[in-house]
Amino acid sequence: GPGRESVEAKAEAGARGMLTLLLLLLPLPPALSASVPVMGSAASRRSPLSLSSLPSCTFDRRVLGSSPLRFCARQRRFARKRHSLRSFGTTVCASSGHKGIDVEGVEESEIETMFRSWDTPPPSKVSTVKEMQDLDVGATERYGIPSILLMESAGIASFRFLIERFDVEIGTHVLIFCGPGNNGGDGFVVARHAKAFGAQVKIVMLARPESYKSDARTNYLSAAKLGIDIIDLSESMKKASDDQGHEGLINVEEALEWADVSVDAIFGVGLTRDVKGGFADVVDRINDWGGPVLALDIPSGVSGDTGKVLGTAVNAEATITYGVPKLGNLLYPGFEIGGQLTTTRISFPPDHDEDIKIELARPRTLEPRDPTGHKSSFGQAMFIAGAKSYFGAPMLASTSFMKAGGGYSRLACPESMIPTLAMSSPTVVYLPMPETGLGSLSKSSTNQIVEAALKKQDILVIGPGLSLDPDCFDIVYSVLPKLAQHNVPVVIDGDALTIIASEPVDPASDGSLRILTPHLGELSRLVGKPVSDIEGDLVEAARYAAREYNAIVVAKGAHTLVVDASGKVKINLSGNSGMGTAGSGDVLTGCIAAMVAQGLPRFDATVTAVFLHGMAGDIAAEKFGEDGMTAKEIMEALPEAMRWLREPWRIPLHLWQKYQGPPVV
Repeated sequence: GPGRESVEAKAEAGARGMLTLLLLLLPLPPALSASVPVMGSAASRRSPLSLSSLPSCTFDRRVLGSSPLRFCARQRRFARKRHSLRSFGTTVCASSGHKGIDVEGVEESEIETMFRSWDTPPPSKVSTVKEMQDLDVGATERYGIPSILLMESAGIASFRFLIERFDVEIGTHVLIFCGPGNNGGDGFVVARHAKAFGAQVKIVMLARPESYKSDARTNYLSAAKLGIDIIDLSESMKKASDDQGHEGLINVEEALEWADVSVDAIFGVGLTRDVKGGFADVVDRINDWGGPVLALDIPSGVSGDTGKVLGTAVNAEATITYGVPKLGNLLYPGFEIGGQLTTTRISFPPDHDEDIKIELARPRTLEPRDPTGHKSSFGQAMFIAGAKSYFGAPMLASTSFMKAGGGYSRLACPESMIPTLAMSSPTVVYLPMPETGLGSLSKSSTNQIVEAALKKQDILVIGPGLSLDPDCFDIVYSVLPKLAQHNVPVVIDGDALTIIASEPVDPASDGSLRILTPHLGELSRLVGKPVSDIEGDLVEAARYAAREYNAIVVAKGAHTLVVDASGKVKINLSGNSGMGTAGSGDVLTGCIAAMVAQGLPRFDATVTAVFLHGMAGDIAAEKFGEDGMTAKEIMEALPEAMRWLREPWRIPLHLWQKYQGPPVV
């Protein structure tokens, strides 16, 4: 009867549920799981697995790349999002400018895009080598996590990344270069797991067996007892120039010819001196080979603190770094040498790195634009800029302020420049000033400038295209102290930076009142060191300048740094090489002024402006290409970049992934 059918149906449902759980928890032979689409593949996106289909599906945790239970949770999360979109329809979507979105047939990745936010996930911390060493020790002392477990976690994550990123399968030839120290120990862990997986594994050992200590020695002995083929080249490293050394290099070349993929576990982040001798020869052979290379923690030969190449370095296709990214992973040239960067937490608790002051930059979420606002409510800025030979800088800076959402832009410049400037930028309000015979601002304009600066200005900018005329020195030294007395924030850029570097003005009492925007040459003048020294330790140079001038410092470069006087550092990931063009920095100056004038806290405003400027550069590059794009194209892209800032779901996926920083596995 009906009751019996109901009982049988419940029993069958329970059995199916139990079978599902077993299928989820037990790994299946590769033959049975080969038909399962890999997450993220085209097949999986076209036909995503639904919860209702789980009992009839087979799962292999290795193929999925994450635990099946986590996969199911992800499916449920998207199901809830779909339900929310269907339930609220126009109301939910209208907040992001999309009314009446039909979510039927919308792919999971598209739904996730709609829910993007700058507020999540939290920004990644970035450490120095010393800070990373302290984190390792702290994990053991505070949480009782043995150091050998940290090494095991690093090795397992590296192995999993290796098989997923490089399509390693049973029988794949994996060659692992193990150097001295713990980086070599990490390599031995990877070798052990690759062997257990079914890959063909060889180790090229570049250090004497007896040199391995503690955890590294334990993992070396384990690899040796497993019967992994170990090519011992430790003696060859000392004798690279003689016959024995030459024979060792022949062995390296033969091993590389055998390999499908290689793993760089030679030095890691602890390297402090140039790579020379036999080690340099091995690195060169790896680079000449040209096959895929996975670097553990950081490519061997790259400084963990500066990103600088110490002699020579392994060119990796991908790098997996441990705990948190190191400065050397994110600063050039180390960032480029490392290829695709990924992080693994190696079982660190979430708050274990909370005291680190360096992290990746993320913009602040902007408040909705006031529908009743007017030009004054969106911020007012005044620019002291321009000279007879520099028309572009004042135009780009003052106009970019408005392109980035600012309401009212005033430009105090030599009177003779205004007719020309007004034709290219008619929306700026011009304040004609007396000028010298050379076409620069005259010191007789100082009182006018100060009077105008103290009237309703949310921020003042001084320096773009100002020139180094002696009268400009007098203006800078007169204006800055008066602004500080009245707590008017100021962006100091261009020639004004050179002026204060020659004879520093008294620091403002508030470290956020002054925002300095030096490129490498200007930073060199500010700190009194040659550019080569600055490039060798950019973070410390920027921190020194921020302390000495009690200011926020924007150290412009490939990955621009924003630093405050307390030593806090943000590393920006937006932007591209096409932005290395005259006038790009003037556009950035206008962006900073706009973010401050619109009410963001000054440090956050600066970080957001740098990020916004980089996004505008990325938009311009998408449209024109990086070759030949100019500062004007970057400026014209600012309104779209502002829209991205307010509606991040508009950002193309490849750029969103770039802005998020290295993923965590």
